[in-house]
Amino acid sequence: MTRRLDATLLADLWFFHAVAACGGFRRAAEQLAVTQGAVSQRVQRLEARLQLTLLQRGGRSLQLTPAGQQLFAACDSGFDTVATTLAALQREAAPASVRLSAPPSLALEWLLPRLGRFARLQPEISVDLLADNQPYNPAALRQAGIDLALRYLPQAPQDAAFVQPEYGFPVAAPAFDTAGHSGRLLHDDAPWSTPAPAGSEWALWLAAHGRPPGCDAGERHFNQAQLAYRSAQAGDGVALGRQLLVARYLQDGSLCRLDEQAPLLLGYYALYPVSGSAAAQTLVAWLVAEMQR
Repeated sequence: MTRRLDATLLADLWFFHAVAACGGFRRAAEQLAVTQGAVSQRVQRLEARLQLTLLQRGGRSLQLTPAGQQLFAACDSGFDTVATTLAALQREAAPASVRLSAPPSLALEWLLPRLGRFARLQPEISVDLLADNQPYNPAALRQAGIDLALRYLPQAPQDAAFVQPEYGFPVAAPAFDTAGHSGRLLHDDAPWSTPAPAGSEWALWLAAHGRPPGCDAGERHFNQAQLAYRSAQAGDGVALGRQLLVARYLQDGSLCRLDEQAPLLLGYYALYPVSGSAAAQTLVAWLVAEMQR
């Protein structure tokens, strides 16, 4: 009697295990998605090869012989160990995932252009980016499965893992006529991750330096900073550009600084780790380095 395991023997053992676990040929056939006759033939072939009777046939219930009970126990333990090992290997092979929540303007203007570089540096970590400008709420973020939250605030928080000040200055299209009178003040009416009255961000600059030249045609209001920047690029007026968000537009020449006034402190970026996973900590370290750069 051969005891060497091969593909045919393993397949027949799988069919026998299904019959013993399900308590009959019909239910095993349904589980295996084959005909009842195919299951019966596989078990008969296994018994012939092993020269053992594994099942007591007859009557309304199927019974295992003593040899069948021993073989079922061995199969059950072996297949269960294989299944557990495969699941563990698949978990180890699957990329770690981090869900990052950030204000829409920061997500679109600063994070998206950089996440490709992070993916090349850390290919085993997958980052899901969610645009969200809601106030920081740890319980709500955990319930939503968020691992890491970036927020933009008017005052420096005390409970964040990392805080970086953000400065700003008026920006406009290169062709903007500062000597004319047709430009508008372009507002982001939801600049921070906390509620604020319309025009609050520009009010900081106006109080410190007054109205920029060429902006005498009124105002235009938006609910996201990137809309104000697009309007400025189109020549509609002057937006208050945050350094982190407008850096690439200053580099490509689609926006330029309107004056030489020193940048004004507008707010603070705050980084909040919600989960303590190793992948989230890796992303935190990279984000801090990118912001400081």
